[in-house]
Formats: sequence, C-alpha cells, structure tokens
Amino acid sequence: MLSIRPVWILSCLLAVCVVAAALSPLWGAEGTGDPLAIGWVNSDGESGFEEFTGQEQLEGTALEVTGLGVPAEPLDHQLVRLTNGQRVTRGLPPLKAVQELHQSSWFHSDWMADHNCFSHECPGEPVWVARIQIAGYVNATALGENIAGGYSTASSAITAWMNSDGHRANMLSTSFREAGGGYAYSATAEYHHYWTMDYGARNDAQGHSVYPVVIENEAWSTNSLNVGLYVYGQGWATEMRFRNSDGTWSPWESYRSNKAWTLSASDGTVATVCAQIKRGSTVLENSDTIHLDLPLGIAPGFMAFLSEQGANPTVPESNKLRIVTPYAWTASADQDWIQLSAYSGSGPAEVSVNVTDVPHDPQVRQGVITVSALDDIEEAGVTFVVTSAPLEHSHLPLSSR
Repeated sequence: MLSIRPVWILSCLLAVCVVAAALSPLWGAEGTGDPLAIGWVNSDGESGFEEFTGQEQLEGTALEVTGLGVPAEPLDHQLVRLTNGQRVTRGLPPLKAVQELHQSSWFHSDWMADHNCFSHECPGEPVWVARIQIAGYVNATALGENIAGGYSTASSAITAWMNSDGHRANMLSTSFREAGGGYAYSATAEYHHYWTMDYGARNDAQGHSVYPVVIENEAWSTNSLNVGLYVYGQGWATEMRFRNSDGTWSPWESYRSNKAWTLSASDGTVATVCAQIKRGSTVLENSDTIHLDLPLGIAPGFMAFLSEQGANPTVPESNKLRIVTPYAWTASADQDWIQLSAYSGSGPAEVSVNVTDVPHDPQVRQGVITVSALDDIEEAGVTFVVTSAPLEHSHLPLSSR
C-alpha cells in the first residue's frame, strides 16, 4: 500500500520559516541577492517549505564532460546522477533514472515557471501524487518530491537540498529505488529557475516489486566497456543473470547487489544491460542503458576460419567485424589473404572479413586486422586453419583475445 496521504503544500505558506542559516547561502548585503526557495514532501505526506534571499550556493559535484560522440547530459539526468553521488559515498544504493518520473518532474517545473508559482501543487494542476500517476508511474509503494527555485545549476540545487534536513532525507531515503528530475526557466517568474525531483518505488502489474539494475551509479557515459552494476533485490532474490542487448544470458549465479560486467559495443553509441533476478519460479527483469564515450571499439577481438584440404569453401564463409566509433576510421590487414569489405569509413560500421588463396596443404595461418580512429588503435586476430581431417572431426584453436 502506498503510504502517502495527499497534502496541500499551500497551507505551509502561512508559516514560512526563514532558515537560510541551515542552507549556508552566500549572503548579500542588507538582504540583497537572488530570491531562493526549496520545498519537500516525503513518502508519509510530511512537507516543508523554505524561502530566503541570498546568492545561491554553487558548491557541489562537478558535472561530467563527455566526448564529441556523446550527446550532452540532460538536466533531468544530472539531478539523478548527482544525487547518486551523494548516496553512494554514504554506502546507499544508487537510484535508477526512469522516464515516468522525469516526465512528472518536467511537467511540474514547467507549470511552476509558466504560472509563477512555487509549490508542490500549484492552482490548476493535479495534486502531486496524481501528477506522478498521470505521467505513468503507477502502483507506487512510496513517493516523494523535492523542488527548488532560484538555483541556476543542477549542482547548486543538489547542494541546497543536501543542506536541508527534509530534502536530504528524501535524497538519501532507502524507501526509494527510482527517481527523475525536471527543470524549467522563466524570465518573468519570481525565481526564474525551477527544479523538481520525484522519487519513487513501485510494483509491476503482477504485484511484484520493481527491482532496477543501475549501470555505474547512473553515469551518463563511460569510456570503458568494463562497468559496475548495482542490482536491486536484496532480501528477495536468490539468483541473478545478465545479458547485453545483443547477447545471450549468462549462467544463473547467486544473488548479490554488486556485479562487474563487460558491455557490448555492438549497439553503437548506447549500451544496454538486461538483468534477471529470481526467487523460486518467479523471474523479474529490468534493464539500464549508458552512452559509450569510446574513441574506438571493435568486436570480436578474434575470428577464425576453417577449411578442409582440397576444398575452397571456408567455415564460416565470412566473419563480421563491428566497429564502434563516432569518428572517421581506417582498417588494414597484415596478410594479403585477409580481405575486408571496407577499409575506411565514418561512424559505427560492420565490415565483412573473408579469406582468399586457400592453401592445398594442411596448415594454420594467422594474421591481424588493425583499426584506428583518432589516436586509438584496436586489433583483431584472424586464424585460418586448413585441416586434413573431415570438418566434423576438426576444431579451431582457442583464443583468449
């Protein structure tokens, strides 16, 4: 059951408390400076509202700078990522950014900016719980919300919330597993900058708890295929398994909340990890995505061909080399018998690899394909085996590449 009783935050306006000292703003002389305000409502329906005058506190976690191939991180995602920075340093699980809570937060920030209202429930819009449900976040078991006005950056809004007990309690609550943020600006509204962050936990349509998987604490991008996963399900799940979007499921293993994982570069600039957890015969699934900020990635790192003595066909007839990069690239082979369908290009590509000049005598040939983009170079090994035995009695050499 959702432990929330709807609350009209406007009633708090009659008892506004000026607690600027708790927020540690940079004060202006004689109370001058920008108008600032924050408000919160937690999963029990308790609420608070604070307003004051001062220069915004700009301290906070620095924003990530991504490469040319990765789109700029949206402000809604920044709020979640920066919140997770506060959570994980305290040993708390990261929140999963979900579109439904982004939508409800954006709607509310836009409404506050457009109507010059600072409240969890402005006149004319649905009450805050209904607003989140309308955005598609249904079957909630816990909901909460923070709002801020007057702060020009996500990091300064996060800092203000962390310096206030009620807001910090929402940000660090273990009752929530998911979150979403929203921002809007109005030159004519009192606070100009309006921020909303909604928090939640929910059940699926079958009544099971939704247990997210979170890649790298919800970082926007990564420059490595090796990442860490946080897997919700503690106290419920007994086993878990994973796959990349283009791959097969890994074997079932005992559940634990943290898992090291290797992403696939085959999706292009966005990688997806799917996770399943189970208890008895009940299996629950969730997924997360992250942008790949890689100058260059190739897969596979090793490919092999097999042919029977005296026969021209090879098995397989061709291999596919996937190249993942937002930049121009070139490819070459150090052996003439390795043929590529393309030797240059720009952006992600799939290159066919064939072998020619099949030898008559049994032997093993080896070569290397080199792909370069910017200053990055990746190599893929190629092995060609001609066997005197029938193919069904033959095998390819193993490779650790």
